[in-house]
Amino acid sequence: MSITNKKWILKTRPVDLVKESDFEFIEEVLPDLEDGQILIANNYLSVDPTQRMWLTDAPGYLPPIQIGEVVRSGGMGTVLESKNPKYTEGDLVTGLVGWQTHTISTGKAENAFRVIPNVLPIPTMLNVLGTTGITAYYGLLDVGQPKAGETVLVSGAAGATGSVVAQIAKIKECNVIGIAGGKEKCAWLKDCGL
Repeated sequence: MSITNKKWILKTRPVDLVKESDFEFIEEVLPDLEDGQILIANNYLSVDPTQRMWLTDAPGYLPPIQIGEVVRSGGMGTVLESKNPKYTEGDLVTGLVGWQTHTISTGKAENAFRVIPNVLPIPTMLNVLGTTGITAYYGLLDVGQPKAGETVLVSGAAGATGSVVAQIAKIKECNVIGIAGGKEKCAWLKDCGL
């Protein structure tokens, strides 16, 4: 099967604001799969603040993207072909796919993909059940372990993760105080019941 992959690679490390000239668009014909690999058609890409850090050469929880490498991003896709017993053609998967139309993965720990059960609409899984929602859920409930009546202070309460933390804390019957930058964001928090 001959498939052309379209991808954006890091051309130069951004200085100050990220600009299009920091990247290069490339098309390449993908090689045939080897044993253990899967081919994924990337359906959705996630654009997250952490990507800005990955574009620098600063150390972080993941290594920096190297010059010439595809820009890293989380995403969701469909398995087109599998030579790995863990994955079946048609599986919906999530993992680090990068800014590209297709991803080849070995399925090993460093680039493993999770199979997503077909139980909820995709927009729901991409929204509150995506990385942001999971971070909020486990961060608050497993780490914070709030009890009804306790006060939960949420910084960045108008942001993606913070807004979910605040709503979960309200469900747990906590007193929630939200911090946000600017009058509009603070007004929105009041509308949300904080």
